[in-house]
Amino acid sequence: MTVRIAEELDIPELAQLYQETVLAIAPHYYSPEQTQMWASFATDNVRFGEFIVQATTFIATDETGSLGFAGIADDGHITAVYVRRDLIHQGIGSTLMQTLLDYAKNHRIERLYAEASEFSLGLFKKYGFHHYDTEIVERQGVEFKRYLVEKIH
Repeated sequence: MTVRIAEELDIPELAQLYQETVLAIAPHYYSPEQTQMWASFATDNVRFGEFIVQATTFIATDETGSLGFAGIADDGHITAVYVRRDLIHQGIGSTLMQTLLDYAKNHRIERLYAEASEFSLGLFKKYGFHHYDTEIVERQGVEFKRYLVEKIH
């Protein structure tokens, strides 16, 4: 497995990984409406493309293609951590999270924060993030509960 910074040409493959992972994993935690709304973000080519390129997004790959991706903004906001649906719990999320932590350390980013989902909260906690609040957000009439997490270096 190699980890590199994602490029614009990676966006279609990352959108597919994102959508397939959400459709496979989210139904264990979320309603059908929530799952469909969440997965539909990948079909908005402009917004999804911005989501990838406006942060520093790392992509883990091997000979089979993209394994997962994770993004971090200059202010320490972790924008994404997604692992291909058939590779969950095989260390890829941990590799990507460690990459984000190393990036933050190298760029002297003191506070990392994210809005974790039901199924990503455990990964953030594993890496020392503190759950400090919970919020309800609405996306096109569908509400989601998110866990606000942070880690101070």
